[in-house]
Amino acid sequence: MSRSKRVLSGLTLNYTYQGLLMLVGLWLTPFLLRHIGKHDVGLWVVGTQVVGYLTLLDVGILGLTPREVAATTGRGEEEKRKALPKLVGQLSTILFFQTLVVALAAILTWTFMPASWLPFRGPIGIILATFTALFPARIFQAILEGLQELTYIGRLQIAIWATSTVVTVGMVEQGYGLYALAGGWACTQIMTAVSAASRLWLRHRDAIPRSLPHVSRETWFHYMNRGFWLTFSQITQTLLGGFDVIVIGKLYGVEMVVPYACTVKLTQVLTNQPAALMHVAMPGLNELRTSGSRDQILRAITALTQAMLLFSGLIGCVIVAVNQNFVTWWVGPSYFSGLPLTVLAVVSMMLRHWNATGTYSIFCYGYERYIAITMTMDGCLSGILYLVFTKWFGMAGIPLAAILSVCLIALPRNLRVLKKETGVPITGLLRPLWPWFWRFAVILSAALLLNISVGVLSIWATGLVAATFGGAYLAVMYRPSLDSVLGTYLMPRLEALGRRISWVGAVAR
Repeated sequence: MSRSKRVLSGLTLNYTYQGLLMLVGLWLTPFLLRHIGKHDVGLWVVGTQVVGYLTLLDVGILGLTPREVAATTGRGEEEKRKALPKLVGQLSTILFFQTLVVALAAILTWTFMPASWLPFRGPIGIILATFTALFPARIFQAILEGLQELTYIGRLQIAIWATSTVVTVGMVEQGYGLYALAGGWACTQIMTAVSAASRLWLRHRDAIPRSLPHVSRETWFHYMNRGFWLTFSQITQTLLGGFDVIVIGKLYGVEMVVPYACTVKLTQVLTNQPAALMHVAMPGLNELRTSGSRDQILRAITALTQAMLLFSGLIGCVIVAVNQNFVTWWVGPSYFSGLPLTVLAVVSMMLRHWNATGTYSIFCYGYERYIAITMTMDGCLSGILYLVFTKWFGMAGIPLAAILSVCLIALPRNLRVLKKETGVPITGLLRPLWPWFWRFAVILSAALLLNISVGVLSIWATGLVAATFGGAYLAVMYRPSLDSVLGTYLMPRLEALGRRISWVGAVAR
């Protein structure tokens, strides 16, 4: 399967997974609020963010693994056969020793939990024990990503999610409360580890070392140094992804986390849709870096940026048009925290999407340290502004802080590196985005005007509004997209789809 087909297949399955996740999540949230209660749901949202910090203790090794594996596969079959098992063995050895640190951190986390989290003590104990026991096994899926097993990973995600959701709902119905959420989470981790390990053994046994090798001091330092800077980036991502609810919980109480989370729910869920594009494309981009030309890499980066903003713009326009009605229908009007929060969250999401393409692109060039410094500066500024702006502007201060931070730090720094590596001035990097931008601005303005001028609509009318704005956006963007660099990647796929539809039509007749 070609690189573009692997990306397209993985992306399709990833979008299917995200769509199912969103649809079931719409039903699951009110279900949990009814059966577990607002306080415990808020406690779960805040408490699981703490567990997310433990993922940083791999010191970036899991983040490096897909890139290093993909780069190795791009150097030819002979070198791959010799170097890949050695690489996997070295990374696995480092990760194994890191598990000892994870175990200590898990014990300390459980021991020194706040007294107010007493109902969460048992469930988080299950999560921490499962996470620690399976920590070394997390490398299996990272290796599969580097080998571009995107289709398998997509199918695996869907199957495991469906199973764990059934387990969670069943346990909630039986009255297990927070233990049901912990059980579903543990089920996901166990099935992911077992399935990924089985795939490696059955299909990529040549990538598995016969034993864990001795890792020299130089090799250890090499990966730990790169991983250290990557961990700094992950700390910032975790800060940006979870610190908002911690700030709101601290300033306004854990119960206020739920209205905030419900208002930005569509933004948070749909954020993963375009972000999935970069995730599945990164292994191929790394492989291209070792086997392609500078012009090919530039075209790939430009096309990925255009695709990211194309998807992001579609999501943003639809959310602005329908979010108030959606939240009102979903959980009730008392859980909607205002139109300013919605609009600012959409703008923040889109700027982060744009910045993500730059971050992924320069990561392929080996800028771990630069990315770490950039994201640390961005994260520190965002964290400070979260606290200040939330006191000044309420919940809307969270996305406002993120917008200001990314515009002042992250975007300018990433664009400067892309200018250096591609040899194209910043204006040249921005020019291909203009045809998309002005069309998006027009449609977004119309969505905002509709939201302000029209009152609460029925669920059917809300669906019609979403379909109208989504269709209008796609119609307006169709021709400019095909005429852009992105179009050179889309046209072969659209032509193949057209031939398939024509064949099916001919058979039907």
